Amino acid sequence: MAINPLNITSKKGSITSIFKEFNHSKNLGLANENHLKLFYLDINSNQFTYIGLQKVLKKNIGAYVFSRATIQQYKTDDATEMVALDAVQLLRKVSNPKDKGAGGELGEILLYLFLEQILGAPKLLSKVELKTSNNQYVNGSDAVHLLANEFEDELFYQLVLGESKINGNIKEAVDNAFKSITTANHDGEKDIELVESNIFKESFDTKTVDFIKGLIVPNKRKMDISVDRAYGIFIGYTPSVNRTLSNVEFKEHVREVLKNDIESIIPYIKKKIKEFGLENNSVYIYLVPFNDAMKDRVNIIKRLKGEENEFG
Repeated sequence: MAINPLNITSKKGSITSIFKEFNHSKNLGLANENHLKLFYLDINSNQFTYIGLQKVLKKNIGAYVFSRATIQQYKTDDATEMVALDAVQLLRKVSNPKDKGAGGELGEILLYLFLEQILGAPKLLSKVELKTSNNQYVNGSDAVHLLANEFEDELFYQLVLGESKINGNIKEAVDNAFKSITTANHDGEKDIELVESNIFKESFDTKTVDFIKGLIVPNKRKMDISVDRAYGIFIGYTPSVNRTLSNVEFKEHVREVLKNDIESIIPYIKKKIKEFGLENNSVYIYLVPFNDAMKDRVNIIKRLKGEENEFG
């Protein structure tokens, strides 16, 4: 078992408690570790139901928004019951009213959960932490996580840079995700600047900061430890389904549609990986279908912020 200096921050089992993994997940055919996985929510009355998702978001919003150091301070002050409330308040402050729906906060939070709980890569920093730091890295990734692994008894690490996109059309979401990743994250100097920044030093203890610097900063690199860049992508989209079927027929119909979605998008994703020169990186992709991705992403976050009534 590879040793990771970081612990998972999210509530364990959150993703598997509400999402079912579709059994047609795929390997992307890359030389390095990779996968494409599709997860879907429970279906009720021919609709994906968001009640469980809403509860999971509430349970994890504090750990997503705040650093480990901040969460620890809440515990020290015997104020853990305030974490979620304060996290929601901060989320309201950093919201961008001009966001047209390319990814948004819902995609960013779900990306965080999938990278931590399915990939097993604890977060270094979330997008919200970066937004509130005035650090230019906010123009880059939606997430920065650290994955530890082993190959033939050799320990290696991956700095997983994440991007989330929610769009009605799955191909458009894939296009936008790859454009964002390759535009923002090919500059290795940004990784170094991030680790050297005040927000990073404020988020971790000195021992952890020194360890991460040993992986990333050139003049402090521990050359006996392998570290490479990897990419994690969350894609939310609207599948084309027929909701006039009976409940039993609809569930079977959805499985067939999702199978076709995976099989049709795989060649397109492989094309994008090659087009943007990512063949030598690990790429981890998570797909989630919504009833109406563009509307649902807005409504779910509004409910999380207390701006709309809960789902019935």
